[in-house]
Amino acid sequence: MSFKGLRKNTIQSFYQSEFKKLKKKETRVPPFVDTIGVLADSRLFGSYDISRNLSHKLGKPHKNFEIIIFENLKDDFVTQHYNTFSEKDFGMYGKLKAENLKGFVNTNYDLLINYCHPESVYGNVVTLKSKAKFKVSFADERVADLYNFTIAVDSNKIDVFNDELAKYLQILELI
Repeated sequence: MSFKGLRKNTIQSFYQSEFKKLKKKETRVPPFVDTIGVLADSRLFGSYDISRNLSHKLGKPHKNFEIIIFENLKDDFVTQHYNTFSEKDFGMYGKLKAENLKGFVNTNYDLLINYCHPESVYGNVVTLKSKAKFKVSFADERVADLYNFTIAVDSNKIDVFNDELAKYLQILELI
């Protein structure tokens, strides 16, 4: 087994251990959504302008969004336009090594939107460690306890997900 494989196995072990400790906590909705953290996968967002689309749908200025992309494919567009992280930014047992990643998880966003695939251990660890007040993602039973709210839409239908998210945030009077 290579070091890379060993590291991924320890991260997976850390995640599974911490996930088991999670208890379905009472959902506390923030009084208003102002700051928004966005976690995405480079395979979904190679040339998709996340901030412009979300800014339009949620009626928030670009400055209210902090976007970080898990880069599993080398893509110059993504690295030039977004804050990125990769599996190299994780140490053994899920320890975060990169300062940009530490800053992202330690920020108290009003809303965290995770567009990563539910099987992405790296996206799940970032979500688990995030101090965001309200966490939203695609519905999936395997990771439902990580989130306060999930939306049942196929993970490749980003625009539909964003429409539904905006609708529910308006119903909850958060935007």
